[in-house]
Amino acid sequence: MSITIEVNSSQINKDKLDMHFLPANIKGDGEANVEQYFTAYTRKENGFLTNALRGYPLQGETKKVPETFKGIVLQETRKPLDEEAERILRVKGAFKEFTYWNYDKIPSASDGYSQALQIVEIADVMSEPISEKDVLKEMKENESEK
Repeated sequence: MSITIEVNSSQINKDKLDMHFLPANIKGDGEANVEQYFTAYTRKENGFLTNALRGYPLQGETKKVPETFKGIVLQETRKPLDEEAERILRVKGAFKEFTYWNYDKIPSASDGYSQALQIVEIADVMSEPISEKDVLKEMKENESEK
């Protein structure tokens, strides 16, 4: 299976999408009046956002996309007939921040998304090049501590 991503640079440079990461699986593929039926009911309480989705309480906060990443929205142009068929995705827009929602609990560092970002940060630090001079210096320091 191959995946093609069609990119229109004017779409990527639009950082105006109002994005939400929700703990929900919505079986629908159409327009939604999010501003009228969801965003209008968002409130800020004790430093966190509150709302509800189909009667279930949500608590959230605004998160920024890490500087080394770009948040984009992809839309599939047509559904493939089988798993091996070529898939074509089109960039519909980009975003620099989004609202992260949890079902009935305050967002924290123990959430999956936060942990994934920590792993990315650790990988960045671990993959920084180290010079031979730095290695020898570290070895000398370790020997002198013994």
